[in-house]
Amino acid sequence: MTVDCHTHIFESGHGGPFDLPASAGDLVREMDVHHVDLSIVLPLPGVATNEFVHQQCALFPERLVGLYTPEFERPAETLTKMETFFQHYHPCGLKIHPRWQRVTVNDSVVREALAWAGEHNLPVLFDLFPHGEELDNPLLHPLAYHRLAQEMPNLRMILAHSGGYKVIETFLVAKSNPNVFLDISFTPLYFRGSSVASDLAFVCQRIPLGRILYGSDFPNIRFGDSLQAAYNLTADLNDAAKATLFGGAALELFRLARSYQQRS
Repeated sequence: MTVDCHTHIFESGHGGPFDLPASAGDLVREMDVHHVDLSIVLPLPGVATNEFVHQQCALFPERLVGLYTPEFERPAETLTKMETFFQHYHPCGLKIHPRWQRVTVNDSVVREALAWAGEHNLPVLFDLFPHGEELDNPLLHPLAYHRLAQEMPNLRMILAHSGGYKVIETFLVAKSNPNVFLDISFTPLYFRGSSVASDLAFVCQRIPLGRILYGSDFPNIRFGDSLQAAYNLTADLNDAAKATLFGGAALELFRLARSYQQRS
């Protein structure tokens, strides 16, 4: 089965650079057209709250699964809010967007949330696409996650977008740390025609089996375009490796294999 580990829905109903329809229903319709079985939906402050994401995913329980984004605005309340949310919903992991949320992996409140995730065996997906006014902040670049992986070896983390233009550096972080995974969302198309895209094809061939996952970043990327770019990147992989990258790795990492084994 095909699993998209990186999608968004918008409370406004539209979003992304193409202003595409981006409700939960729109996402499922795109999945149907392009034969994607399951999507993992990422909350994003100001775009889609945790509550909205999980309420919408509940409308399509066999197709959509949500993550949880910790609320860092009031650090003293972050863990309490997270624990309360998990009593009512069942996210399969955390999503943190350091650049968007204006935090780093060195912040104590982030470390507390990560420790909580590790204790509960929940993977954490980090946006890792150096960009914008914080481009020169080393704590938003791949090597910061190497140090984090070393200090928290039991925490499984996914570095989204494979680090953007720093894809080789991100690859080396993953090679050095068995608890680090990569997703290939957004970057192949954003850097289409550049050496970055070629480097990402190399990474797909060299990363250990089960440590790289397919993601689209819908609606920031059109579904069909994302899949075609991923097929191009993985053209030289064998069928078993492709099956793992396009679904098997995500099912195992997010502990969804048992729930969806009858669909595979």
